[in-house]
Amino acid sequence: MQPSAPSVLDAVGPILANFPEGLVTVARGHVHSTNHAFGRLFQLRSSAVGGMAIRHLLERLAFSPSDIGALLSPVPSQGDEFELVRVLPGCSPQTLRVRRFFIDLRPPRRLGTLHALAFIDETAWRESQRSTEVLVEELLRADRQAALGEMAMALAHEINQPLGAIVNFAGAARRTLSGRAIRAGELEEVLLNIGAEAARAGDVIKSLRTFLRGTPQPSTDANVNAAVKVVLGFAEPAMREQGIDFKLDLATNLPPVQGDQIILQQIILNLVTNAIQSMSHQPATLRRLNLQTAREGESVVRVDVRDTGIGLPTDLGERIFDPFITTKVNGSGLGLSIARTLAQRLGGSIEAAPVDGRGARFTIRLPCRREEPGREEHGREGHGREGHGRHA
Repeated sequence: MQPSAPSVLDAVGPILANFPEGLVTVARGHVHSTNHAFGRLFQLRSSAVGGMAIRHLLERLAFSPSDIGALLSPVPSQGDEFELVRVLPGCSPQTLRVRRFFIDLRPPRRLGTLHALAFIDETAWRESQRSTEVLVEELLRADRQAALGEMAMALAHEINQPLGAIVNFAGAARRTLSGRAIRAGELEEVLLNIGAEAARAGDVIKSLRTFLRGTPQPSTDANVNAAVKVVLGFAEPAMREQGIDFKLDLATNLPPVQGDQIILQQIILNLVTNAIQSMSHQPATLRRLNLQTAREGESVVRVDVRDTGIGLPTDLGERIFDPFITTKVNGSGLGLSIARTLAQRLGGSIEAAPVDGRGARFTIRLPCRREEPGREEHGREGHGREGHGRHA
């Protein structure tokens, strides 16, 4: 014999009363009961709301008309879930997750169909999540600053070169102007050179500001070859200062990868910085850095960073990407960890492998957009050995 509805409610009553979520049961459009968590969440006593129309209760709780309409719509057989924001005068917004479900009385009696609304306050969790996201972005910004800080002297020298050239060109113009008549167009070349050197210095500063202030936008397209060139613009002065011989081999017509250009630059810069540091104690004649981009299959773009540094300890394996793991005396152990985290954010990966003889190779793999007709897989933009000109 089936138990009556009051018997079922008597059996589940203690469970509902101690339910961890704020729970209100509804029968025929009116409040049947509320539990202790509901009273604590909304500062209401059960005796004050029992028998009240559920619409009136939701209005009293300051839910918007559209939210009330959604909560009072027919409940699916499997229940459903909403995320709502409740705003009270003079208070911060409250984020609530609301679940709707039926309570089976088998068979229905005088109460008719009984369903429940369960309220979970996620305000503190959401605030914590937002704070974590802010901290992560601050960490990434600090990592960018640290990576460039290690190259600051070389970058300062790079900016000082066009400034010195401007001074020399200006002195030549002044000497030309002194003591004799000037022919038309005689100073044009000098003035053009001054403008070109000023633009060069401005480009260096603009690239630094863009990199340091960049806000990630993962939904955009990123150009891998362009990111490599920008990073070389940052790193080339340091490589020239340390006598590092580098080779650049860029595939032509690479498709864009989904991600943010600043994040992509930071990944490559971290690996290039790691390579430069790993070669600091090598004889100058053995310092070599190779950067290569390529299409791998139909859906992946690959970037290889290969150095002739101290290599990878065989006992570390994948732990080389763990935070605070480093093979360098003064290393922080964060550069490779952050690089892998950022690559995973873009849907990609980073692998490390020792190179026969000496050094290490780091490989970045990133998913690319669908290939457009006419792309070439094996073409190359060309390669260059380290010299006095800028490749970026």
